[in-house]
Amino acid sequence: MASSGDEVAWERVRAAIAQGDARKVAAVVGGFGEETRKEVGKRLPEALRGIDDRTRWTDQRLGPLRVAGAGCLGGAAAAAAWVARRDLRGWRDRDGLGAAIAAAVAGRPSEWRLDFARRLTDRIRLTDLLDWRADRVLWDASAALLRAEGGAPPASAAFAAGWLLWRPAEPLAEDPFFPVLLPALFDADGIGPLLGGRAPFGTAGPPEPGAVPALGAQILAHADRAFLLDGCVRRFLRGGDGARIAWYVALHRALAPAPEESAPRLRDYVRLLPNAAPPIAETAFEQVKAVDALAPLAPEMFTETANALLFRPERKLLKAALIWLDKTAKGRETAAVAQAAVAFAIEHTDTRERAVRLAVRHAAAVDPLTAETVRDAAGALPGPLRARIADAYGGAVEPEAPIEAPVLYAPAPSELDPPIASAAELREAVLAHLHASRSTRWPEVERLLAGLVVYGPDIIADLRGYGARFPWIVHPDFSHLDGAFLVMHRLAQGSARRGVVDYLRHRHGRTKLPDRPAPAQFVYRRLIDATARFGAPALLATPTVSTGHVDPEVFAERVRLLEEAGREPGAYDLDQALLRLPGDASARVLDGLVSPAAKSARAWIEGGGLPEPAVSYEVVGFRRRKLEYWEEQPKKENGKRLRTVLRGTATGSAGLLTDLDTGALEDSRAVRAVARWWAPILPSHRELTAAHLLRQAERWPLDRYEQGEAVLDLADATGKTGAATAALLLYALSSPHSADRAGALDAVLSFAAQDALPAAAMGELLPVFVKSGDVSLSRVVQGLTEAARAGAPLWPLFANAVPTLLPTADESTPAPLADLLAAASTTATLHHIRTPLPALTTWTPKSPTSRAAKEALHLTALLTTP
Repeated sequence: MASSGDEVAWERVRAAIAQGDARKVAAVVGGFGEETRKEVGKRLPEALRGIDDRTRWTDQRLGPLRVAGAGCLGGAAAAAAWVARRDLRGWRDRDGLGAAIAAAVAGRPSEWRLDFARRLTDRIRLTDLLDWRADRVLWDASAALLRAEGGAPPASAAFAAGWLLWRPAEPLAEDPFFPVLLPALFDADGIGPLLGGRAPFGTAGPPEPGAVPALGAQILAHADRAFLLDGCVRRFLRGGDGARIAWYVALHRALAPAPEESAPRLRDYVRLLPNAAPPIAETAFEQVKAVDALAPLAPEMFTETANALLFRPERKLLKAALIWLDKTAKGRETAAVAQAAVAFAIEHTDTRERAVRLAVRHAAAVDPLTAETVRDAAGALPGPLRARIADAYGGAVEPEAPIEAPVLYAPAPSELDPPIASAAELREAVLAHLHASRSTRWPEVERLLAGLVVYGPDIIADLRGYGARFPWIVHPDFSHLDGAFLVMHRLAQGSARRGVVDYLRHRHGRTKLPDRPAPAQFVYRRLIDATARFGAPALLATPTVSTGHVDPEVFAERVRLLEEAGREPGAYDLDQALLRLPGDASARVLDGLVSPAAKSARAWIEGGGLPEPAVSYEVVGFRRRKLEYWEEQPKKENGKRLRTVLRGTATGSAGLLTDLDTGALEDSRAVRAVARWWAPILPSHRELTAAHLLRQAERWPLDRYEQGEAVLDLADATGKTGAATAALLLYALSSPHSADRAGALDAVLSFAAQDALPAAAMGELLPVFVKSGDVSLSRVVQGLTEAARAGAPLWPLFANAVPTLLPTADESTPAPLADLLAAASTTATLHHIRTPLPALTTWTPKSPTSRAAKEALHLTALLTTP
């Protein structure tokens, strides 16, 4: 039983905790005896339970509670577990908590404090330290205790990261942790990016008097040179790229090893050449060259080095390898020429020319067997280069057989998951959707929507029970909800009988939502419409295949189920279902059905479906809004957009989708709406969907809108394509995000396989958007190069784009132009194009020796050679 003295002690601790004063708590508990600490420690869990979960992150009591636990809990294990609890981690006053915890345990025995410190270090996680909400308390407390007690730190990645982030500003020579943590800087994963920011090798200007040198410079000064070199090589062999290896590359360059130092490590440097990141491969090659200059490489090592470099994709390394082969060929001409012949098959024009020059220069010293190898390899060269090899090596050089373009296959539509068949299955799907950590794909939401309509009334109690975890389900004022969340909310609210117009007036005060594009309005109205049909036996519009279409027989069966139940479908459900019927649907599937829905469907099918709207296109200028995340006001820049005007004759809800003027739309929340559902709304009308997506697509180079998925869904659909689709593909190929560009490339290949790629329109629009700055030529060319190699018929694109993108004699040549011309050459080769481009033939480049000029000559030769 607690004594009155213990009660007083607890009140003092509780008052300090309530004030949010961690230092005061440390001072109070530091003077307690063992029994008092024990009694106060028993009260801490109850104090923690009194903190509201909704305000926990900013509650000022969390830090003092951690200090109190460290000072009062009996065992080191229990105290460390308490301090590391995640529900005690808050935002306020974290920087001084480590020192307060160390002060709170100052009266404990030395062995206890060391044990406590080591247990804290065991609980430090590297991912926690790298998070933007990084909690430094465990590191601060353990580091302070280890320093005070003279204990050695663990050589772990997490502790080393904390040392880099929060070490005192003192010389390394005075830092007791440095000798132990130095190996971890090379062996622990995840340290590289921190080293790049925390351990520079010098300052931009002269150091201030008395200033501590940069950490990287101190490491160079105090660590063993051989150890650092071995550490760099060891880290290089583990792989990585970007910020993960940048510091180690910089350290290696700062060490500037002599050839005598690199020779014992030659085997490792050569192992790095085939697959390492370019900065590592360049560094390793420099060392190999230095060792080779000191003493020529053994033949097998020479061959391995050359082979590794000549099969890399980077032009810089290819050029460096060929220059090295040429400069060091004396005495090993046969080996150097044999390796140069490997480069004849590389598609880069300048690489081929350099390899041919090397082979021609040393032809006289090559043995007959290697000469025959060179003649055989020369068959892959273009005509002029092939002739040079024939002149130098004698005999005829036969060209290789023409390469046929790869056959492209359109992905076959796949069946979607079967519909939800019970209330129990619906509960599982709802919980999965609620807990999803990623954006849910439209087929999953469509399936869930149908399940909520059919079985939703059976799970209303369950939905309301989820309200403790997801309060928006039961809270009445959540008008911003969309998708399946809106349907769940209306189901739980019991407001499901309100119709679309009535709901819009009640929730938004209007029947039209001008801040939403037409497809988004259509989807929103359809969701509201569906919630007025809870308990119906089916939704008509739920797709059955991945294109977004509904199988006509399945559609007819759903109409029959509604007839038998005496129910009519919602207007938007019916219209969406009709839009999803394939173009070859037959009205015979509806024989015997007499409901108004069946009659409407029969008339729709017999009338040919949705009337194609009249479409017109025009490239117009506009003031592009570019808002950076740190700015309050957007910049305005001149840009170009494809204005698309649709004028349709469709009536009813489908009329929303066939009347559009993209030039009249303003930047708004509508532009930023994620449009991954739009393609399956109109699965037989791709160009119509693309026209709706255009206004949003103008912002794709700046923002994330799942553009890769959007264009892939468009490619999976059917229907004609045109200028709107072309513009959409260019915007997607120009995305700064590699995943989106990969999706756009797959879409280009899918369109091409269906003979539906609007290549000519892409070629007309590409120069317009490049010159206005709306798309990045370098990123677009990357995708076009891959598509050309895969066999996409892109010649109409190149024929329209290349003449317009060629600079005049006094203009500088854009760097991506050479890659564009190379991709055009690939297409011309694969598809046997022999139609000259007059503008290319007469072009006078500013620099005749530039790579673009060489690629232009190569393409002209291809197009003019029979």
